[in-house]
Amino acid sequence: MKIDFLDRDSTYCLRGIAMLMIIISHSANGYPTDDALFSYPQCLNQLHVVYWGGMGVAIFLFLSGYGMFLSLSRKSEIDTPYIVSKFRRLIEPFLLYWVVEIIVLVIYDPQALTFDLLKEICKFSIHPHTENWFFKVIVAAYIVIILLFKMRLSARNRVLLLFALSLAYLIYMKSNSQGEWWYNTILLFPIGALVAWSKDYFERLSPLRAGSVCLLLLASVLVYRANMILFHIAFVFICIYAIRWVNIRNRILYFIGYNSFVFYFMECPILDNVMKFTYHNFIIYTLLSLLGTFALSWVCVKALQYTNAKKHR
Repeated sequence: MKIDFLDRDSTYCLRGIAMLMIIISHSANGYPTDDALFSYPQCLNQLHVVYWGGMGVAIFLFLSGYGMFLSLSRKSEIDTPYIVSKFRRLIEPFLLYWVVEIIVLVIYDPQALTFDLLKEICKFSIHPHTENWFFKVIVAAYIVIILLFKMRLSARNRVLLLFALSLAYLIYMKSNSQGEWWYNTILLFPIGALVAWSKDYFERLSPLRAGSVCLLLLASVLVYRANMILFHIAFVFICIYAIRWVNIRNRILYFIGYNSFVFYFMECPILDNVMKFTYHNFIIYTLLSLLGTFALSWVCVKALQYTNAKKHR
């Protein structure tokens, strides 16, 4: 069965898969793999699990650019309630994360409860002083694309300007020796906008043909060790054409994808504090971290829904 190109259910489920990839990658990145006391399956090195986070972020940035451009294009007026609703979905999970983080610190690390936490909150950081780069990049990208739609520009010029600004950001961050994670997926945001603008063209492309070309590009990038920017672009296009033939629709994946920013933040206290007692085995640590993140995120989503429902009464 051929599924509609980037339909709502499939894209949210794809976000859900991306979020799971990020959590697994973060569990591997933070795990003490060199410590003989802990069990880390070396076979996972062959799967390059540590790169899954960047691949998940690439999917997020593409779908965010695609979704925002499509949503803004359909609006006759970009009013304040629309802008507030978009940014509330970003800011609420961050603020809720800090409520949860402080509770977790009270239980696991009360000595960390200092005035310094206020600085971290104001810097949009994740405790302890972890650079919350993806959140900052996506907030900036949302601001830029909304401003472009506020200006009297053609759709073509909006896409071109979005590419130009993203490319300028990439060059600036790279030339200032920032970590690759700051910039090697940023072009997926304007590419998502491009696909939204030319949706009819990309929809007409044969999924088999387009996917095969991207698979060859992905293979060549890996063989010749080209930069990760091309790798992420090829990977995302393989994904968006693969889900036209593979049905990934699932209630749990949809829930994770729809509430992806809640999951993105709630994984932090789970990985860093709550599940440390399972460090003796990486597989157990990762599986329980996934389950713990899901449980905590579910509670937080219900809390947000309850709070918002009370506001509208």
